[in-house]
Amino acid sequence: MVIKLTASEEIKEVAQNLLNHKFKINVLKLEEHETVNIPVDLANFVEQIIREVAEGNSITLVSNHQEISTTEASEILEVSRQYLIELLESGELPIPFRRVGKHRRLRAEDVINYKNKIDEQRLKTLEELAKQAQELKLGYE
Repeated sequence: MVIKLTASEEIKEVAQNLLNHKFKINVLKLEEHETVNIPVDLANFVEQIIREVAEGNSITLVSNHQEISTTEASEILEVSRQYLIELLESGELPIPFRRVGKHRRLRAEDVINYKNKIDEQRLKTLEELAKQAQELKLGYE
């Protein structure tokens, strides 16, 4: 299952309002008229989603075990679909895929793990460049 959420201004405003106050998340079971407390880990997850929405970011929730299309993978990796296909076919991209007819399917978990890995590498490289710029006194003091 893939869920995509792009925050409207109204949703963004509600999310920002929520973050400005302490809140506790409970679920009301309508059939049983019973309130159930949400575990801390789930509450933290919901808070993280609210924070992203409050900042105006779009959110895509994908089940880890699910297979996704090259279109969905390219959106996650922020590259064009054609470029992704070229990387997959050439073997330059270390993400396994399988074919279903003419289409390629990738595991969402593999795509997300790769994205996290390259984002981490980019951040490390930026930090090294900033450090070098400071050492060379290039205006980053």
